[in-house]
Amino acid sequence: MNLSYAFNAFDKRHMPLDEMTAPYTVTNFTSVMEFVSSATMDKVCVVCPRVWQDNSWSFEGPITDYIAMLFDGAETIDGTIPPLQELRSPIINTPALTSEAQHFSVRARLHNMSVQFECLGTNTGLYPPGSAYIGTVPTIETGTYSQGQADLINIKTAWADDAISVGYLKSFTAKALSDAPVVLHSAVSENVSYKMWRDFALPTATSNKGSIPFAPSLQPIVIYVPRAGSGTTVVNYKVTVGQQWCSRHPNNIMMRSTQKQHHATEPGLWNRAVQGVKEVGHIVLQNAGNALISAVQQRAQAAYQQAIPLVD
Repeated sequence: MNLSYAFNAFDKRHMPLDEMTAPYTVTNFTSVMEFVSSATMDKVCVVCPRVWQDNSWSFEGPITDYIAMLFDGAETIDGTIPPLQELRSPIINTPALTSEAQHFSVRARLHNMSVQFECLGTNTGLYPPGSAYIGTVPTIETGTYSQGQADLINIKTAWADDAISVGYLKSFTAKALSDAPVVLHSAVSENVSYKMWRDFALPTATSNKGSIPFAPSLQPIVIYVPRAGSGTTVVNYKVTVGQQWCSRHPNNIMMRSTQKQHHATEPGLWNRAVQGVKEVGHIVLQNAGNALISAVQQRAQAAYQQAIPLVD
């Protein structure tokens, strides 16, 4: 049986957990973040849901709608990390932040999370210089209670360099990413957290959002873009985040009407799907280079055939 859809958040098909639960609604969203390279700054993007409490309470506390953030790699991991950009999921309609923390009655869990990463070329139309790294990592930490703060470790070292050293992140040239995007799916990191249903909470408008702890449920997807270009030439990148949420709505009649009972997946089938997404992720990153080369060859062949004059 082809289980490639099981953890693909761009695919609206849904594989339920291996345990029976109460009825719920399944919704797929696609969110987009675009950013540019810098000649003086290493940038790191982390795609991962964030929880409200610090790490010691992350198994019990509510979840936020922040799904991805972009950081300056030179920032020290502590309780005051300023993100360069933020991306929120529309699961609770992305309400505006206020001076007070907000709490919501919607209960949900993020079932699938996927990323499509591509290069959109340069602002000058020139050959895109530089490279980027992407991959999934079992876990990373941030915030006041992280080891990064205790040791004054910067983001580039803790989230990118260390992951590259052990093979979690793979390198792609900007040109290769402009020819064909890389698509990567997150796998389960910690079962208890992954299966847990949580309420939603939003920080205040003045909170240090970059220091909100990562949820330990799904493996974070990390994208590292080393400094590249010059003062006048920048490389444009696009991160498309697919999400499949399971949700319950106690105070919304319309949404409650969409909830239905999902039969549990047979445990053996579920475990094969979990194992498959881990293996496929490595294969995608290892073989993406060949796929990109093939795409270039196909484009070149098509262009050559179009250039040949038709003969009766």
